[in-house]
Amino acid sequence: MSGGLAVAVRELRHLPAVWRAPHRAPERTRTLALEGVNALLRHCRERVPAFADYPAGPLASLDELAGLPILTKRAVLDAGAESFHTRGLAAGAYRTDVTSGTTGTRLHIRHDVDAYGYHGATVLRRFLLSGYRPWWRIAHIKPFPRPVRWFQRLGLFPRVVVPAGQSDAAMARAVLAVRPQLIMGYPVVLRGLLRALDPGELARLRRGLKLVMTDSELLTDEVAAQFTERFGVPVYDEYSAYEVLTVSSGCAAGAMHVDEDRVWLEIVDEAGVPVPEGVTGSVVVTHFRERAMPLPRYQLGDRAYVLPAGCPCGSRFRRMRLVDGRTNDFVTLPGGRRVYSGVFLALAMHTPGVAECMIRQDEAGQVTVHLVPEAPGEAAFAAACVAFEQALGEAVDAPVVPRFVRAERIALTPGGKGRFVESAYRPGVTGPRAERG
Repeated sequence: MSGGLAVAVRELRHLPAVWRAPHRAPERTRTLALEGVNALLRHCRERVPAFADYPAGPLASLDELAGLPILTKRAVLDAGAESFHTRGLAAGAYRTDVTSGTTGTRLHIRHDVDAYGYHGATVLRRFLLSGYRPWWRIAHIKPFPRPVRWFQRLGLFPRVVVPAGQSDAAMARAVLAVRPQLIMGYPVVLRGLLRALDPGELARLRRGLKLVMTDSELLTDEVAAQFTERFGVPVYDEYSAYEVLTVSSGCAAGAMHVDEDRVWLEIVDEAGVPVPEGVTGSVVVTHFRERAMPLPRYQLGDRAYVLPAGCPCGSRFRRMRLVDGRTNDFVTLPGGRRVYSGVFLALAMHTPGVAECMIRQDEAGQVTVHLVPEAPGEAAFAAACVAFEQALGEAVDAPVVPRFVRAERIALTPGGKGRFVESAYRPGVTGPRAERG
């Protein structure tokens, strides 16, 4: 059986269980997750070279996960990705993904067909719970082509991929030509789309549009509200990574529910110690259904906090909320205070004359703002710079004197995402700086 057919069969087989899973009692969900984690750890010890020395014996509770080491992309690359591959797995038994390169380093990831099939069933759950209907046209703004799936050959989930690398004006024309009921894309490209549409074009788009779905970048409350107002439809976010696939997805009540039938989520502090619900820390995920390339306790680098189960939408999965941006997406002010990407995203939205911005901080601590002005001309750019510097000082309650560079648009990573904040400044660190993974 081909890999694509094997995944399709498993998607269909898993659908009934996937549909019921969010309605289980939280205690039952934890019990099943613990069974899944223990099965994963047993598989790791027996068949994955990187985990040959893992502690023997099952965990008595999910809290005991904290006793296992945290994995990072850098650690996987340094050890050699092949050492995390399951021994003896036939080529048709897994699929390969490549991480987007947002962190500057790409990693080839394997997912076994059963794990991939279960994930595919949860994606269908996400779509149907959003109110999407399988015959609605989709304009999917991506930097690269997407494969045609088995259900699309049957006329379901009809999708047109709109290249993200083209100009905003060309992208707008392509989206309008699709006449979509659903638009999917990263927040940065959707903001560009809104800037490129004139009032008449936006009104024409809104006549048929039913939903907007975002993923892969931090979606702040302000940006979500802007999308809801301008597009005139509900906005559903999704949080995922190529290494573990979907972590959480939005619901009709505006919450982000963790896919607890596939992954177990921890939030840890800078020392790697789990923090209580409601406390912000770094995201660590165990995809316990994975067998081709298992990565228990994999740190994604994003900042978030967890909320308990209980939501008007009816899901009993825990909720999570992303904040600020990635753990390494910050600039450091004099005195050591960190300012994360969420602050700069808000400034780009609310500062007069500013359309978008990218922030770069060099090894000496100098902050450079690559600013996309709303209006053409040097006078408009100069005014936007003055307004941005003033707003930044007010936002951080400290004087910041950045350097400004005019930009035409936000530079995208190879995966099509906007990398809004990058800093090489690490006060107190001497010698060569460790590569971020």
